[in-house]
Amino acid sequence: MLVPAPRSPLSGAVGVVGVGFRPELAADLLAAPGAVDFVEVVAEACFASPAARREASAIARIWPVVPHGVKLSLGSASGIDMDRARRLGALCRELSAPVVSEHVAFVRGGGREIGHLTALPYTLEAARAVAKNVAAARRALPDIPLLLENAACTLRFPGDALGEGDFYAEVVARTGCDLLLDVGNVYANAVNAGVDPGELVGSYPLERVAMIHIAGGVVEHGFYFDTHAHPVPAPVFDLLAQVVARIGPLPILFERDGDFPPFAALAAEIATARAIVRSAPTRPTLTRPTLAATRPTLAATRPTLAGPTPAEPTLAPTRPGLPTSRVALLQNSPDASPSEASALAEVQARVAELLTSPVDPRPEAVAPFDAEDVARSRAILQRKRVDDALPLLPRLSSHREAAARLGARCVEASPRAPRLTAVADALRIAAAAADDARLAPEAIVDRLLLRARFVGPAGDGSVRPRLLPFIRRERLPGGRVVWAIKGIGSSAEVRLIEPRR
Repeated sequence: MLVPAPRSPLSGAVGVVGVGFRPELAADLLAAPGAVDFVEVVAEACFASPAARREASAIARIWPVVPHGVKLSLGSASGIDMDRARRLGALCRELSAPVVSEHVAFVRGGGREIGHLTALPYTLEAARAVAKNVAAARRALPDIPLLLENAACTLRFPGDALGEGDFYAEVVARTGCDLLLDVGNVYANAVNAGVDPGELVGSYPLERVAMIHIAGGVVEHGFYFDTHAHPVPAPVFDLLAQVVARIGPLPILFERDGDFPPFAALAAEIATARAIVRSAPTRPTLTRPTLAATRPTLAATRPTLAGPTPAEPTLAPTRPGLPTSRVALLQNSPDASPSEASALAEVQARVAELLTSPVDPRPEAVAPFDAEDVARSRAILQRKRVDDALPLLPRLSSHREAAARLGARCVEASPRAPRLTAVADALRIAAAAADDARLAPEAIVDRLLLRARFVGPAGDGSVRPRLLPFIRRERLPGGRVVWAIKGIGSSAEVRLIEPRR
């Protein structure tokens, strides 16, 4: 059966290329708005910062703006935070967004916030959990396409019952959503698994791809990381070319989140992506026979992919804190059951504990997960905490290397806060920097502005938005005084006043 490929809501013209809007890119993009055709904003950045939200609303008058979620946790067996889904829906309406995207991943388990996207086990139960959560999120989102992004894997689950591409075929069949195909993530997963990237991407349901992400990465200690902070390597551009040659021109979103080079270097990479997508043939109609039965409706029967049932995986005989029998429930079975749902929730809770525990787990305590994978994932989360905190300290971040080194020491010595982790970490980093004569002037001002908007930290390290008015002054080294003033409400504007001497 021939299946028409979906038409993206941004596919008004061949060669549509966008970029993730970041403060470091703002001046150059506003000076040359024609360099890109649309922009993407991280939804959680708009939730955390009223200034970022106002900026997103302003740039929506220049380009189409795509909100991109990273914390909805569509893969959580325990469900999603509906308040977060409602806030995402409100942002989409505010920006008149043509499309919204989120990840097929989980960021919390067993009541613990992991702090970063964690890939799911490739099982039918995980696909069912995504479908259930997407249905719930849909009730809070406007009537625009929701695109689901494939995740990079740093931690592999033992005994995956499906291949990576077949898992995403199940996800799109069960949710009715199209894919935001992250080519960089596919490349990372292929290289780290020792398989051919072209073969891996060919196993995906390419007829259901509506947009593409591309980003740079780097190899560290034999592992390829999709960092969003390095140039896009030639093999990733080659994989992009293979994909668009098969599925035709689609919107391409170029991601860069750190270590920003001169804009001319980014513009050259954007131009390369634009040339690749413009050279693609008119988008063909693709064939995926195994999905034909699932395509007409997604209502009652929800049939599974055709083909033989995968073999039983080999699992470790015992596992501290998580019996093997619970992991073994995560297999290909045609119907969901309470036991399966409970097993997935338990596995995710265990993973969250392994990744966020303040003390490094002993190698024997992580089985049947690979100890090296767990250690690597924990290190990535530590780095991610610093990356999330530093944008909340814009003055201190002007000392980029010193601030990053100090931030790494602070988060390593502090357990993860249960709520508003980036804010709590930023306050810790600012407090430490205030004791450094080189960093103190900037750190004190950044800390004052954060204190104007947040209360805490509490005994568990958490902070919360400040609802009441705030007025306070700080004396900087050298005697200069600054004041911060905020009105009623968590989203009230904070004014910084520096009296003339």
